[in-house]
Amino acid sequence: MFICKSFTNTRNEEQLNMAQSPWASASVGRRLDSELASQLRILLRPEFEAAQSWSDLCLALKAKGFSLRVEQGRLRLVDSLSRVDICSTGYLGFPIGQLEHVFGVRLQEANWEICAVG
Repeated sequence: MFICKSFTNTRNEEQLNMAQSPWASASVGRRLDSELASQLRILLRPEFEAAQSWSDLCLALKAKGFSLRVEQGRLRLVDSLSRVDICSTGYLGFPIGQLEHVFGVRLQEANWEICAVG
């Protein structure tokens, strides 16, 4: 049987793009239910508390499968796999103002775009 290697690679990429994480069911129009939000807070709290800079935070979140996005002045948590917007970091207990205070750098002045999604 002849298999086109480029077709196989494209097929694997398509499957990855269509993959869903447990958080992909969240959306801007529909907030997380309280149980899922609690689980997310428990999962990510150590990363938010241990981060010493925007880069630290982005890399720690990336390791857990999340990215950050700024939208309408709010810092949003995004599922890296599905690119679904989940919630604001403020909803998790870490508003952007608090993070800027802890890191000592305003988000707009930080070079964190490497870990952020568009």
